[in-house]
Amino acid sequence: MFLLDDLILRALGISIPGLDLIYTLEIIKNLAYKELYNPEKVKNEIKENQMLYEFGEVPREEFEETKSRLMEQLKFAERFEEMNLSVRSDILA
Repeated sequence: MFLLDDLILRALGISIPGLDLIYTLEIIKNLAYKELYNPEKVKNEIKENQMLYEFGEVPREEFEETKSRLMEQLKFAERFEEMNLSVRSDILA
């Protein structure tokens, strides 16, 4: 309901400063989460780590630690992507 009210008010050209600030903060938060938990970015880091190990620039212990950390990040990023957090919730309900 809050979302519909907000959309109708925006369509009419009416803005309420408090609600605009909340809406803007939600957009910024969602964009930051998408950038932070980007599965493609983590996959590229895993590939880079693998290549560094294969070329002998990283010792095995460091490779294994980095690989396990990146795999956890990838699992988290994929779970985050499944949760559609861009859907706006009704904070006043």
